Amino acid sequence: MTVYVSTLIDWLGEADIAATLTGARDVPVEQLAFDSRAVAAGSLFAALPGSRVDGHDFIDRALAAQASALLVQRSPRTPHRVPTLVVEDTARALAVIAARFFGPLPACLQAVTGTNGKTSVAHFVRLLYGEESAVSVGTLGMLPSGLFDMPYLTSPDQIALAQGLAAAAASGRRTAIVEASSHGLDQGRLDGLQFDAAAFTNLSRDHLDYHPTMEDYWHAKRCLFTDRLKPQGAVVIDTRTPQAQELADLGLNLFRLGNVDTPNIDLGYTAQPTPSGLGFTYRLGHQTHRLDLPLFGTFQAENIAVALGLAHVGGVQDLARKLADVPAEALGVPGRMMPVVSHPSAPHGRVLVDYAHTPDALATVLQAARPHCRGQLIVAFGAGGDRDPGKRALMGQAAARFADVAIVTDDNPRTEDPALIRAAILAACPGALDIGDRQQAIEQGLQAMQPEDLFIIAGKGHETGQIVGDTTLPFDDAAEARRAAKLYWGV
Repeated sequence: MTVYVSTLIDWLGEADIAATLTGARDVPVEQLAFDSRAVAAGSLFAALPGSRVDGHDFIDRALAAQASALLVQRSPRTPHRVPTLVVEDTARALAVIAARFFGPLPACLQAVTGTNGKTSVAHFVRLLYGEESAVSVGTLGMLPSGLFDMPYLTSPDQIALAQGLAAAAASGRRTAIVEASSHGLDQGRLDGLQFDAAAFTNLSRDHLDYHPTMEDYWHAKRCLFTDRLKPQGAVVIDTRTPQAQELADLGLNLFRLGNVDTPNIDLGYTAQPTPSGLGFTYRLGHQTHRLDLPLFGTFQAENIAVALGLAHVGGVQDLARKLADVPAEALGVPGRMMPVVSHPSAPHGRVLVDYAHTPDALATVLQAARPHCRGQLIVAFGAGGDRDPGKRALMGQAAARFADVAIVTDDNPRTEDPALIRAAILAACPGALDIGDRQQAIEQGLQAMQPEDLFIIAGKGHETGQIVGDTTLPFDDAAEARRAAKLYWGV
């Protein structure tokens, strides 16, 4: 696509973004870039300030690569030789431009935010709309796969997000469900979008290496509902969450979830563990439905309920039938309470892989797994390096409280000493095994299993790498569990 600088100014004006131009208005722009290494002739280069690097420091490199225009936050001391747009916030301005530049987006945009559950909710909503009608964007990239090679970030950058959504619309998908991370919201990656509906799952400790306080963390998420939602757009939220009343007090249009027996809510639900998953009951309007779902963990009932709410406000009909028709192998979310192997001597001894990497998520997963476990509940977990160190002891406490056997291992130590990370966890988890090598930890867990035990490998979920230093080494929890099961169990 080719537009002129004058068109960019018009787009920004329509979004109430003031822009000061130096240089010509009739210069064509043929692509967008915020990384100087991606600049080609005819590019608009957006100088994004960051915590580690500042795009303004790379303007000369972008010009050398023949950028045709610049988007900056600071007026240059001397005018550049190309048109230069000066705005207050380049991240927001780029998001607005990108959403218009790449063509029409899906007609219906929905978002989900919260500490835990975003990926599961987005996955379930996509299935309820139908794979031919909707896409999900987030931690697992863009699904269904093959439409656009989306980066594996909860909220992709402004350009990739707009390109992916445009590709979805071009494929005939009318709806997109976007995971909205606190980082993405705070950094303006979603500022070019207006959502028809948005959901909130929960809030617990995470990302305090980025957000100074939990209040800051919540405010970053809250702006999805206050700034990015269309007027009268629906907010899907469980009334039992502490944030529900605050959003209600803001006058937002709430679609309320709650216990199936609670009056004056829009969708009530409850769930009971079964040997094969969950017995899920929900009430919508005057109708009550009961389904057997091949999902482990009652917290998945919360995610299913949120997904049903988003699909309902999006106009999806006959939700119970559509949910029941989803094949078992398709309903499960990669890396979320995902069964990978069963003990050969009994149907109850299972190994599950889960993405739980926060104290609350780990506690939730372990508590949810307990009803499915007839023997000992075993967990292998760790904590990431160069991230919030305060959560390490809390994760140890969660494992000590809710698991019978805990194995503390490495989980993306990055540039920190992994032994020190494990020591911080072990101090709060007396009696836990200290096995730094993640492969050995998985092997030890499987060897310790009895036929009625349940072993959860937590932390990585769908990820396929272990970050040590600045290098990502290949590592897949599910693949390692299957390898160890074949080695020790012969299955």
